[in-house]
Amino acid sequence: MKRALLLITTLVASLLPMAPASAGTCDWDTDTGWVARENAKPGAKQWDLGAPVRRSADFSRRVEVKRVEGWFGATSAQCGQSVALHLVGASKDIETTISIYRMGYYGGARARLVGVEKIKDILWKFKVNENTPPGQYLFRLDAPRHKTSFVPLVIRDDKSKSAITFISSVFTWQAYNQWGGSSLYKGPDAKRESRAAVVTFNRPYDGDGAGQFRYMEFPALYLAERAGHEINYITDIDLDSDPTTLRNTQSIVVGGHSEYWTERMRGAIDASVASGINLVSLGGNTAYNKVTYDPKTRTMSDVITWRDPVVRKSESHLLGAQYFAMGVKSDYVVKSAAQWPFDVLKSGEKILGVVGSEVDAPVVNGRRVGVEILAASPPVGDKKISAVATYYTRESGAAILNIGTNGWVCAIDNQCPWGHVFATKTRKQIAAVTGAIFEGLTRGPVGKWRPATIDIPAQL
Repeated sequence: MKRALLLITTLVASLLPMAPASAGTCDWDTDTGWVARENAKPGAKQWDLGAPVRRSADFSRRVEVKRVEGWFGATSAQCGQSVALHLVGASKDIETTISIYRMGYYGGARARLVGVEKIKDILWKFKVNENTPPGQYLFRLDAPRHKTSFVPLVIRDDKSKSAITFISSVFTWQAYNQWGGSSLYKGPDAKRESRAAVVTFNRPYDGDGAGQFRYMEFPALYLAERAGHEINYITDIDLDSDPTTLRNTQSIVVGGHSEYWTERMRGAIDASVASGINLVSLGGNTAYNKVTYDPKTRTMSDVITWRDPVVRKSESHLLGAQYFAMGVKSDYVVKSAAQWPFDVLKSGEKILGVVGSEVDAPVVNGRRVGVEILAASPPVGDKKISAVATYYTRESGAAILNIGTNGWVCAIDNQCPWGHVFATKTRKQIAAVTGAIFEGLTRGPVGKWRPATIDIPAQL
């Protein structure tokens, strides 16, 4: 049925309620320097052996092969909580190996093996304990004569006072998720007319099962963990359910593709910036779509753009720029290399190919704040508008940095979904600027020590 609720008939197991957290039972190392100590532990170089990055179906059609896949009954969990992993394609005749990896630096291995379970069932309960410190996790699923897949889960620390909070963009992953036939973009026939009006989190992600984590978020987080930055990891859903999640942080970061935000998310981030908390988008097309999430049914629906006349909250008023084109392939030219964060490069230096596929510019739709141009592309598209990385500061001391292209993070590992290939120099340039961004965010309200030089005035 067109634009109907996406029914996943193969998932017959009922949801298990998440067990309440047991405070103080995990005894995690959270003292200063804990991320560096965590990443000094032995890594597991073979964590992705036989499991190459397979991207979400917004960019490629799924090849049907035998695989065991899964989904958790929550996108995150904290100390003492148990969360159910539902398996699809498994049976009592198939032994599934579940390898639990915390993702990070680990001497370049990128992951640490935390534990292994072998089961013959379609339902397994995972409990967050002392052996699973906060972070981004991938649960690898292997079974004989089946393709490998992953299931993502964030383990969070609600008591964290880390300077940086990273929000994993699970709403965006789910909007593009084609598993079961339909996403918010297209239906089983790959046409927009048959797309779903509602999608559910009670299903695996397509591609390699990791959503967009491996190419739109992890390349940047790898750099942050390599540098030892202590990050509080949460998901969109955590912020939607509890807007006070950001109360202890100094900076908010979203990855390369954070397109879908709820009203409560936007409200929490708006309030945080007004109070002096920095905001960085490492992508483009950020906060473009407004969506409704129902925690009781774990479904997402009611898509409308934030700039729609009914809403009138253009993303440009928060970010300083807004989405204006897709299918772009261009370069950034560094304009503002005298100051953070592009001061690790030179003025006029080109970052080849990084502009694409979806890009932003400080054009007006509703309201726009005054911004500084950090880097810009030559004019692109029919309207001959330049894609721009923008920066501005608030009276609160908060700095707002919008990279303006969703090719930024995926280029670090040369894994952009639209097929662009990046030279080693380009990848090193992006990594250097990204590293400078994370380092700067540890220094409190960035606007206090790095005021913006306005190039494009506000239009309110």
